[in-house]
Amino acid sequence: MYSVMLVDDEQPARELLKLLIEWEKTGFFIACEAVDGNDALAKYPIYQPDLIIADIQMPVMDGLALMEKIRDENPEQLFIIVSCYEFFGYARTALKLGAFDYLIKDSISQSDLLDILEKAKEKLPPVDSIERKNKYFMDMLSYSPRIQKVLEYILQNYENDINLDSLARVFSIHKVHLARTFKEETGESAYDVILSLRLEKAKQLLADSTLTVTEIIESTGFNNSQNFYVHFKKLTGSSPLDYRNALK
Repeated sequence: MYSVMLVDDEQPARELLKLLIEWEKTGFFIACEAVDGNDALAKYPIYQPDLIIADIQMPVMDGLALMEKIRDENPEQLFIIVSCYEFFGYARTALKLGAFDYLIKDSISQSDLLDILEKAKEKLPPVDSIERKNKYFMDMLSYSPRIQKVLEYILQNYENDINLDSLARVFSIHKVHLARTFKEETGESAYDVILSLRLEKAKQLLADSTLTVTEIIESTGFNNSQNFYVHFKKLTGSSPLDYRNALK
């Protein structure tokens, strides 16, 4: 499934988009919401949405400014702009800047949104291993508030030096209790989740960047290169360099 970020300073507008369709049947899910462009920029590296649906007119930072800033970082980011009739000229500007499509806020229909999402799928790459990260966001609300917070912390910090001991300190909970509760609710250990996210990120960097393997090991939170090589070989069946070469 593809992840979506909703950006609008008006909560009723966000709620309308959330309730207008059955998202789980479209191949998309709402990963997060933001109340303006600045909020969206802060959340963007955490959630890495496949699609951003953003209002044109917002305080602090509007949709056009947000689009320009994110496209400087990721030119392939897919945007759908939401505009009122009186700001339709802004929507045309957004299309010129590379927005995929637009919706008129005052008259968004279920069929309009469904049609645009179907077209968006054609522009998005096939769902790959990053789907694993999105899976945790999809399941988040089914967990207890404490485990939600722990999992969100992991998703934000898995590239840093974190482990069960540090998680227990951050959340002031005994690590044995944390380990047991985390496994009961998510079906996986905290270690396995951290390891999986790091390996998937390493695969992404091997495919999409020119970083050396050593640089990738350092940037994905592994503090032991041998540990990385063992787990990477177990996951992919090949060494990091062989994996990269096979993609060329």
